[in-house]
Amino acid sequence: MKKFLLILFINLIFVCSAYANDDLLLKEVENNYKKMDNFKAEFKQELFHRESNTTQKRTGFIEFMPPTFIHWETKAPNRELIICNSKEVWNYLPDEELAYRYHTKVLDESHAVLSVITGQARIKDTFEIEPLESKEKNIQKFTLYPLESNPQMVEVTLSIETKTKLIKKVKVLDFFGNLNTIEFTSFSKNTSIDKKDFQINLPKNVEIEDHYKK
Repeated sequence: MKKFLLILFINLIFVCSAYANDDLLLKEVENNYKKMDNFKAEFKQELFHRESNTTQKRTGFIEFMPPTFIHWETKAPNRELIICNSKEVWNYLPDEELAYRYHTKVLDESHAVLSVITGQARIKDTFEIEPLESKEKNIQKFTLYPLESNPQMVEVTLSIETKTKLIKKVKVLDFFGNLNTIEFTSFSKNTSIDKKDFQINLPKNVEIEDHYKK
C-alpha cells in the first residue's frame, strides 16, 4: 500500500518539573479532541525523499468524525484521497487511475499517525515522550518515539498551540530517512460535515486492488 503519510510526534528536554507541565498539556490536547463531535482542517504538506534529495509540496484538507470516519484529500501535483469509515479504508490515486481497498484494521497497523492527528491515540500509551524547547510563541514541541517498532514512523515531532490546545504541525521521520511534514493552516471543530464525504465513488476506469481480506 502506498502510505498516504501523515504522522505526529513530540520533541525533547528532560527537566522533571517542566515535564509535569508538558504531561498536563498533552492530556488537555487529548481531552480537547475527544470532546469534538467532528472537525475539518486545511493543511500544507511537504514530503522529503532522502534517496533523491527532493521535496514535494502539496495542500489539502481533512474531515474527521469519531470514531473512525476520515476524509483526507490532497491536491495537485500529486492528488490522493483516503476514505475511512466503519467498514473499510480506501486509498485512491486519481492520476494513476488506481485505488486500494483495506480492512479498517490497517489503521492500527500502519496509520498510527491518523490516530494521533484525530485525537484518538493515547499518546503516553503509544509513545515515549520528550519535551523540546520551542522558540515560537505559544507553541510547545515534543518528540515522540513509538513504543512498538514501526518503520513508517521512527520519530515524530509534534507542535501544539498552547492557547487552543490544538495540533499545529507534525513531522514524521521514517526508517529510510524520509520526512513527512503536515502543518494545519485552518481548523474548524463541531462544524457541518456530510456523512457522504466518508463514502467513495470511483470512476469506471479505475483499477482496484482489493486487500480487504488480507
